[in-house]
Amino acid sequence: MSFDAQSHPKTILVVDDDLSVLTVVKCMLEGSDYNVLLANSSEVALRMAGRNDLTIDLMLIDVVMPDLSGPDLGERILAIRSHQKVLFMSGFTDHEVVRVKVLDVGLRWLPKPFTPDGLLEAVQMVLSAPAQISDFRHFVTRVGGA
Repeated sequence: MSFDAQSHPKTILVVDDDLSVLTVVKCMLEGSDYNVLLANSSEVALRMAGRNDLTIDLMLIDVVMPDLSGPDLGERILAIRSHQKVLFMSGFTDHEVVRVKVLDVGLRWLPKPFTPDGLLEAVQMVLSAPAQISDFRHFVTRVGGA
């Protein structure tokens, strides 16, 4: 991926509790000139999202994590960064959290496993789209924020 003179490399925060997923996704994204930040828990992601000195163009968040679901994390991040772009990922398409909080409300979602091309296409699609604040507000209204 190349950037024109007007743009800068985009920064993506990847949130997943699986170190192997973080490592593979980091390699895939860095190979296309993205800056990549990693968080292995929702707590770490929230701390990073709260830092004013970090520019985060996109958050790629696993849906099923032990400390907080991805959609719940996304809701908390939206309270800190109201126009944050978010892309969810999960390998558990039949998991209740994925069905109820992502698929049923139409949030942006990338199924695992994915190819490098599939990841890059999804990331570029979300980065080029308007921020999904309205999508997330719909999500919060529909499921009560829980």
